[in-house]
Amino acid sequence: MTDPLMRRFISSTLGQIVAIIVCSTSLTFAIFILLLWHSNGQSRPPWPWPPTYHIASVTRLLAQMPIDARSNKALSLQSPGFSLRMTSQPARCTVNTLDDEELYRTLRDELSDIDATISVRSCDRHEPNRTVQVIVRLNAGDTTQLEVRTQRIGPEPPRLTFSFLGSFLLMCIGILMMSAWSMSRVVRPLRRLADKAEAFGHDLALAPIIEEGAPEIRSAAHAFNLMQERITRLMSNRTRMVAAVNHDLRTPLTRMRLRLDTDEIHAVRDSLRKDVDLMLTIVSSSLTYLNTGKTDESKQWIDLGLLVATICGDYEAMGAKIRCEVPRQIRCLCRPDGMQRVLANLIDNAIRYGETIVVLASLCEDTIIIDISDDGPGIPDTMLRDVLEPFVRLDPSRGGQPGSVGLGLAIAHEIVRMHNGTLQLFNRRPSGLTARIQLEQSAERDARDGRNSARNCADAGVVATRKI
Repeated sequence: MTDPLMRRFISSTLGQIVAIIVCSTSLTFAIFILLLWHSNGQSRPPWPWPPTYHIASVTRLLAQMPIDARSNKALSLQSPGFSLRMTSQPARCTVNTLDDEELYRTLRDELSDIDATISVRSCDRHEPNRTVQVIVRLNAGDTTQLEVRTQRIGPEPPRLTFSFLGSFLLMCIGILMMSAWSMSRVVRPLRRLADKAEAFGHDLALAPIIEEGAPEIRSAAHAFNLMQERITRLMSNRTRMVAAVNHDLRTPLTRMRLRLDTDEIHAVRDSLRKDVDLMLTIVSSSLTYLNTGKTDESKQWIDLGLLVATICGDYEAMGAKIRCEVPRQIRCLCRPDGMQRVLANLIDNAIRYGETIVVLASLCEDTIIIDISDDGPGIPDTMLRDVLEPFVRLDPSRGGQPGSVGLGLAIAHEIVRMHNGTLQLFNRRPSGLTARIQLEQSAERDARDGRNSARNCADAGVVATRKI
C-alpha cells in the first residue's frame, strides 16, 4: 500500500522537485563532510590538548635532568604563550573552573607514568582569556616545583581555508544546478503548452501537443489536446453546415422562383408547400445539430428496454413493418429525450431505405447493446464511418426528399458519444445495414439483472444471426 503511494508522490511535480533537492543536498553534504574530514588534521586541536602536549613534553624532559640544572633548562624552554620557571614558593592562584578540571585530567592521564603531583588553577574568574597556572612537583626529593602560566584561549574560530570555501562553493553550485534542472523539467512542458495555446488562437490546424512530464502536466496537455480536437471539429462542422445549408436552400428557392414566374399559383401550390417543408426541415435539422449537447436535460434512471419497446410500438402503429425483441428490464442512466431522438433517427433511417426493421436490445454484463437492422441496400464499406459525419449523403439526388439533410446519423452519433457510448454501422449479409449502440451501465444492477445477463448475451447472439 505504501509503495504505490510513494511512487505516485515521486511521479508528481512536487515529488520530483522534493526528490531532486533532497538527493542533490545529500550528495553535496556528503562531499562537504569528506572535505572537512580531510582538512581537519591540518587545524589545531581544541582545548585542552595544546597546553597538555606542551606541558607534558617539558615535564618529561625536566624529569630526566639533574635537579640543579632544571631551573636554567625551564627558562630556556619558554615560548610565546607559555611561561616556565622552577620555584620553591609559587604564588598560587585560587580560581577553579571546569576548564581547569579538564586540563588537570588530561595532564594526569598523560603523566601517569611519572611520579608527579599536578595542580591547575585560574588566576582571574572574570577575564575571558584568563591566565591558567599549572604547578607540577616532579618528585619528593626536589624542593622546587615547575610553574607554568598560559592563556586559556576560547574555541578557535573557523578559518576560511581553501577546503572550507571550496566545499561551501561546491554545495551552493550543486544545489543551484539541480534546482534549476528540476524547475526546467516543470517549466518546459508548461511553456510548450502556453505556446501551443497562443498559436492555436491563430491557426486551428495544429499538431497535438506532446503529453510528457509529471502526471499533472500530462493531464493538462491531454485536456488541451481534447479541447483542440473538439474546437477544430466544431469549427469544421459549422463551416460545412453553412455550406450545406446554403447549397440545400438554393435548390428549393430556385424552384419556387421559377414556379412563381409561371403565374400559376394554384397549380404549383402543392409543389411550393413541399419546398417550404423541405426548407423548414433543413433549418430545423441544422439548429438541432447545433444545439446537440447544449440541453439542460439531466440524466436519470430509466428502463431503456421499455423505451425501445414503446418507440417500436409507435412506429408499428403508423404502419411500419418492425419487430422488437428486448429483455424485460434494462436499467440505464441517460437523458431520456436524447436517447429517444437517437432511436427515432436510426429507425427513420432504416425505414427510409428498408422494408422490414428488427430492433434487438440486450444486456451483456455491464454493456447495453441495441441493434437496429434493415433489409435495405446497405452502405459501401468505405463509407461506413463517413456517414456518421454531418452533411454526408450517399446519394446527392436524395436531397430533394424532406429530411434528407445528412444530419440524422450525425445527431445520433453525437448524442451517443455524450453518453460515453459508441455508435457503429456495419453491413449485413446478403443485404441490409445494422446500426449498433453500445452503452456502459455505470451502476449496480438488480440481482435479477445480474442473473439474466449471461442469458441475455446468449439470446442476443442467436437473434442477431436470424434472417430478416
